[in-house]
Amino acid sequence: MKNTLLFLVLTLVLCSSCNKKTYSALYHDNLVLEQNDTRYYLPKDLLKFEIIYTLNEPRYQKGDVDRVLKLQPTKITIEDPIVITKLSVPDTSKMFVITGKQLSETRFVSMDIDSENSALEKTTSTSVNHKDSKMHDYSALTTSRMETKMYDAVIELKNNIPEIVSKKEAERSLNTMSFYKSQFKILNEDFQPYIKQYKVKYTVVIDPLQLYYKDGNWSSIEGDNVYHSIFPEHIFVDKGDLNDIITVKVTQPKAALLDELVSEEPVEGIIYRNTSPLNIEVALNDSTLLTDTLALTQLETFKTISVKDFEAAEPTSVLLFKFKTSKTSTDIIPNFLENTEPIDFNSSETIAESQIAIKKAYKEKLQNIDLLIEKLKERKAEL
Repeated sequence: MKNTLLFLVLTLVLCSSCNKKTYSALYHDNLVLEQNDTRYYLPKDLLKFEIIYTLNEPRYQKGDVDRVLKLQPTKITIEDPIVITKLSVPDTSKMFVITGKQLSETRFVSMDIDSENSALEKTTSTSVNHKDSKMHDYSALTTSRMETKMYDAVIELKNNIPEIVSKKEAERSLNTMSFYKSQFKILNEDFQPYIKQYKVKYTVVIDPLQLYYKDGNWSSIEGDNVYHSIFPEHIFVDKGDLNDIITVKVTQPKAALLDELVSEEPVEGIIYRNTSPLNIEVALNDSTLLTDTLALTQLETFKTISVKDFEAAEPTSVLLFKFKTSKTSTDIIPNFLENTEPIDFNSSETIAESQIAIKKAYKEKLQNIDLLIEKLKERKAEL
């Protein structure tokens, strides 16, 4: 009887000792969970792009009338910094389970979409500027294509006056330029064109290692690189012409196989993912805006960390998302998400700047036309 009691005491001591340890394993559907077992997800990283598009609307004033100038369509440009943020969200493709001694609730990140948790945006946002973003040719935005072609003809004729070899040809050119000057003055003096700007913020969230084939967003693979193109012209239907395309190039990581560590057999400690830096490049049209390194958690090496080290580490160094049985427990932030919102913007400064710039360009063009007319008169006299 004494031996039996001793055996039971030793068994309880051993069980108590085992329960003081923490184990983790890959979860599977046939696994029978104990009441205190905790299921969790590891993070994966998405990229959020916040892009402010500027709509440059040509307008004109004539007396009390202020209307859209239909000589040119509204041109849509990117003039403000592009903000890129790395989001850490649950990777629901693999679930893990903690058995034995449980972790404190404070060591898990909430999966509720409305929760205010800085860990979800733990990487500092990066703002990138287009170096030529403040350079405007306002006159080009208000000049019709026909007017542009005619003025190009003015410059060409000015450079080729010696090729006029007859008085009749000089007379015809002179009459054409005099008529063009009268029309040019009407368009630029009577109508008083200017540019009014509106701003729209477009936000798109993507998984940089997935391929997309959606309106305004598409992807491709070339060698070890994944290319993402951002060109949301679908949000500007009947609003203007979008010409700026953003290209994101990410070095594709090598997919690591699940090694013996990540199996259905429990291992002591907490299973997490190690990260390694990858190259990322962001370009606007043909201009590179950003070249940097970026750490992505998905498709990286699985490791274990002791509970002691895990609890001593910074909360954001190893993220664990606790599984919840509610319907919102998966895909809290989808692999693709886009949103558009108008921005309050005072365009009065742009209106004043554009009026000055357009008037200045007009005077320079008018001077060239007058100079050409005088040279044509001289050429006619010579002939």
